[in-house]
Amino acid sequence: VNGTSENTYSPAANIKRADFAIMLVRAFDITQGEGENFADVDANKYYAEELRLAKAAGIVNGVGENKFNPEGQITRQDMMLMLSRALDAMEVELSEADRAVLADFADAAEISDYAADAVSRVVADGIIAGANGKINPKANATRAEIAVMLDRVLAE
Repeated sequence: VNGTSENTYSPAANIKRADFAIMLVRAFDITQGEGENFADVDANKYYAEELRLAKAAGIVNGVGENKFNPEGQITRQDMMLMLSRALDAMEVELSEADRAVLADFADAAEISDYAADAVSRVVADGIIAGANGKINPKANATRAEIAVMLDRVLAE
């Protein structure tokens, strides 16, 4: 995980969708993959190659119409969805989806249907624990949360 400058990490800062995809590609050493990039990814951007690899690996599907919104901030539920897909792509065994594990979170009903199975899988495996009885699915993910989550995954 790189910092925001030579001497800072900015743990409370929100993270961009492209930057999280880069972290997953690098964490899982994804270096091969065929296919086109998303239509809204400029080939000259620092994240272009990693996004192409993430798309080829099935880690990211975009936001519709072959777009990814790379500069947008990533929500916690999308972070969990991308992580679940990355673990599947790397053939790391996760629990089966069981939305019952989400019942203990006061805001479980706020989890979008498209992300609920992935959220339940990473919660069941202890990768995501939530805070103060909430999972905060629509909140933006911070750089600190990403670092902790990746540490939990890679430490195993």
